[in-house]
Amino acid sequence: MGIGLDPKKEYEDLIETAAEMLGFSVYEKSIRLKGENSSISVKIDKMGVISVEDCERYSRELSRLLDENGSLPNFSLEISSPGLDRKLSNKDDFVRFVNAPVKVVYDDNGGKCAKGKLLTADENSIVVLSDGREVSIIYGAITRAHLDY
Repeated sequence: MGIGLDPKKEYEDLIETAAEMLGFSVYEKSIRLKGENSSISVKIDKMGVISVEDCERYSRELSRLLDENGSLPNFSLEISSPGLDRKLSNKDDFVRFVNAPVKVVYDDNGGKCAKGKLLTADENSIVVLSDGREVSIIYGAITRAHLDY
């Protein structure tokens, strides 16, 4: 492969390729091209729990692909999972984590927060059981949300 017109795009493609080959998705990635101090950080995801062994397998595969590419001679590589306090950023995330503990900050004519169990998530909104009451929040009002284990 070698270095192309957009090396960052090439590395992003390799990050995605390694994930697809192993059945993971890429939750988040960061690529810093700084010569001898270049670094790549990737958070991988899958249904279920990401184990240390999953991170090791992905690290080995991505390292192999990067070495074959040959355009990044010195780099550090960090592989991890999204963690227990992972951000929820789209409808699919909310649907996936129904029944999980969440913290949702939303704008309802002033900042509000719902902290509790995510009861439902549909095409338009979510419902959180917070302080004994059900709080319905449309997606467009959510400013931040994450799991809250």
